[in-house]
Amino acid sequence: MLEDFRLVPVAVLIVVYVLIAKRSIFGRRVEIWMAMGIGAALMLLSGSISPYEALLSENVHVLIYLVGMLLIGAALNESGLLMYYFRRLFEHEESFYSVSLKLFLLIGFLSAVLMNDTLAIIMTPLLVEVSKRLNINEKFLLLLLAFAVTTGSVMTPIGNPQNLIIGLQMQNAFFYFAKYLALPTLVNLLVTYYMLRIFFKNRIPGRISVNSLNYNIKDERLAFLSKLSMALLFALSVLNAALFFLIRRTFSLDLIALISAFPVLLSRSSVRVLKRFDWKTIAFFIFMFIVMQAVYNSGFFQSFALGLFNNPVNIMFISIILSQFLSNVPFVDLFVRFAGSSPINLVTLAAGSTIAGNFLVLGAASNIIIIQTAEDRGGEGLSFMDFVKYGIITTLVNAAIYLFFIYLQI
Repeated sequence: MLEDFRLVPVAVLIVVYVLIAKRSIFGRRVEIWMAMGIGAALMLLSGSISPYEALLSENVHVLIYLVGMLLIGAALNESGLLMYYFRRLFEHEESFYSVSLKLFLLIGFLSAVLMNDTLAIIMTPLLVEVSKRLNINEKFLLLLLAFAVTTGSVMTPIGNPQNLIIGLQMQNAFFYFAKYLALPTLVNLLVTYYMLRIFFKNRIPGRISVNSLNYNIKDERLAFLSKLSMALLFALSVLNAALFFLIRRTFSLDLIALISAFPVLLSRSSVRVLKRFDWKTIAFFIFMFIVMQAVYNSGFFQSFALGLFNNPVNIMFISIILSQFLSNVPFVDLFVRFAGSSPINLVTLAAGSTIAGNFLVLGAASNIIIIQTAEDRGGEGLSFMDFVKYGIITTLVNAAIYLFFIYLQI
């Protein structure tokens, strides 16, 4: 009877996946945040989680971080600053191959410093607009963004929240991440980009005219304050990396996001920024914490994996698979203790739990941010099947490359 009860949260999670895949119920469109909201309601109604546990499941630090970053993202796009920089950066380029490759690598490298969710929030509205104005396949640009922020963030212990959890368990985390993950991440970035080009070879242009984009700043004061916010964000992120490297202490990410967003809130255009604010993404995460906590409490997935958590191959594929069901940050928070103190096990856990984001939609929070933001901006977004078609094979190739380089150094 107890075993049957443990299956209820798993059944609800399957319902959520089906809703996200179909995006409709009884002929009505279901957005991703709604699907997760239905899942949270079912968890509460079934008794899989109590209201008090649901309240405690909310990660306030993550929610505050997202609020801060979403404010900055909204200001950057509302001011016209992002399009201005995109135009200036690529104004002499006519080859879409050159533009997309440079953009992919730039996003990947920045994700390793500024954290992957940050880049997902900032870049999605820009790429949706670029897609519309230059008539470029939107799915290609959004997958380019999703795969770049996920893959690029692997290479440092501050690239994403799960890496930070792992890095705090290690001595000399930056050294071991650089030793085992930096080179294969660079290889994976290039391989992933060229795989994307193969997937979309007949659906993307050969040449584009970036000069045709309007690059006038729409709000000079808001643009200045957005620059100030980005400068604060970059400076605090670099300082965070230095503190981590020197004394293994960091500022909380929510504090960095709030400080960085503060100049934007000083703008006379703050009301317009708030109107652009993506409340649906916040709602999704509130509901997701409830669903994932109920699944975590069931112990269903943990029971299959603990005895297998003993070598890089097992750790890699368990991380990829279970991150789809527990989400990668809760998964790492639970399983990091079973990886022991071995740097190889820990960096493998970091790589597997992160590239899990390339596998399916729910493998990474950044995927949800990209899809939800794109749809709110009038784009078509990405579907569950887009990740099935392109993400699964990409992730398997990524995993093979990481394992090859890890075993090369054992």
